[in-house]
Amino acid sequence: MQFKEEKIKNEGQGKWIITLDGEEYQDFLKRAKNRLKINLEIPGFRKGKAPESEIKKYLTPNRVYNEAFRLAIQPAHEFAWAQDPKLRPLTTPEPKLAKVNDHEMVVEFIFDIQPEIKLGQYKGLTNLEKTPIEVTDDEIDQVLKGYQDRFAMEKTRENGETIKKGDEVIFDFKGFVDGKPFQGGEAKDYKLVIGSGQFIPGFEESMTGLSHGEHKIKVTFPENYSAELGGKETEFALNIKEIKERKLPEIDNELVKDLNLKGVKNLQELKTKITNDIKDQKNREEKNRFVNHVLDEIVKTSDIQIPASAVNQQIKDLKKEFEQEITRQGLDLKTYKKLTKMTDADIDREIEADAKSRLATFLVVNEIKKAEKFVPTEADINQKYADLAKQFGLEVENLKAAINPEQVKQELESEMLTNFLFNNNGR
Repeated sequence: MQFKEEKIKNEGQGKWIITLDGEEYQDFLKRAKNRLKINLEIPGFRKGKAPESEIKKYLTPNRVYNEAFRLAIQPAHEFAWAQDPKLRPLTTPEPKLAKVNDHEMVVEFIFDIQPEIKLGQYKGLTNLEKTPIEVTDDEIDQVLKGYQDRFAMEKTRENGETIKKGDEVIFDFKGFVDGKPFQGGEAKDYKLVIGSGQFIPGFEESMTGLSHGEHKIKVTFPENYSAELGGKETEFALNIKEIKERKLPEIDNELVKDLNLKGVKNLQELKTKITNDIKDQKNREEKNRFVNHVLDEIVKTSDIQIPASAVNQQIKDLKKEFEQEITRQGLDLKTYKKLTKMTDADIDREIEADAKSRLATFLVVNEIKKAEKFVPTEADINQKYADLAKQFGLEVENLKAAINPEQVKQELESEMLTNFLFNNNGR
């Protein structure tokens, strides 16, 4: 492959130009033909079983070129980044087939160029406070209870026996507000441990003492639950199908033996491990929280001119994300606006502000990386592969085949940036 880059005059855009020719390009054409042959459907012949004479009629040069282009996009994109280009994309580079024939293919990647910015103060920000990390006894007990649950012994209660705290119940339920069912208020064969606090206050308490069969209970949703249900009394129709008494093991050295955790031989060592694990998790969360605040402060004091085309593209992407998210929640836009009391204009303003914030943060991060020259060494990359292999229980070589070194390098750069901003700011 050959690489060139150039600015598109008066557009604030750039392009990377990748030329494929010689044996490398012929290999792409060969792979494209083979892939098309496998999936080619020709009347009168089974898929992939037509004779060569018939295949040639359907396998036109344009179809082969287009398939070769699809195959070449990712390798060409990775090759461009590997050339350490001077023109850096602000938006995702869009591939375009610029030229193609039997001897060569030219692929262009078009993108908005990262604008130059005047970076604000990014070290020595003392107006932000770091939160001290503490691990409470309650947090340790919650983890221990989770280990207890793993080895709980269950005994099915007979018909006529009633639900007690700690029992696991399998039941159907359907909720009604003002006599009408509401969205998300129905489930079948739901498993619930009474006393686990999964449901709204009063629900599990109302189930205590009930037996098998159909029942009705009334509970009131908390005021801050949602715009639709907050503070409303609700009736739930229940059909209790199965009740299981759960006997939990003691939290002692015997439980530790059953857990069979590496390097943990007794209860005290288990508590120490739990404490360290919680502390590590909290440290990661606090570091990310604090660094996000630092980045917000840096953005405020930096001079950043973001191209309108980049903002508009980011808005489109965020709108798509937003629509997918409300769909995942089982809502449509009309229902979402009713529940949140937001207008189309309100939603558009929020998305536009988020788009500008994301782009500004992206630019600030890249500028700090350049200023501080965060460059992971080969040893850093190999160690990261080793850590990931241990985490996922895979062989290092298999992981290297699955994860591109460039991805690992970018992850390490992000970690270096986070550590730098955390260590050089706050009090």
